[in-house]
Amino acid sequence: MTKFEVGKMYGEHSRKYEIVARTAKYITFVDVIHAGRYNEKRHEPTKVKIHVWDDREVIFPHDETVMA
Repeated sequence: MTKFEVGKMYGEHSRKYEIVARTAKYITFVDVIHAGRYNEKRHEPTKVKIHVWDDREVIFPHDETVMA
C-alpha cells in the first residue's frame, strides 16, 4: 500500500501539501502555496482523515483529491 510519509510534499501545480505528522487515521499537513519560489506562503497546520482507495491513501483538503 502506498502511504503518506512525514516530511514529504504532495500535490500538483502551485499548491503543495507538506505532511508534518500522522497517525493511523489522520494526517496533519501544512498548505504551501508557490513552493520553492520567492513568494512562497505557508498556512497553519490542518488535520484531515485518511481514506483508502484501492491500494493508496487519499486525503481531501480544500475540495481537492491528493493521493500518496
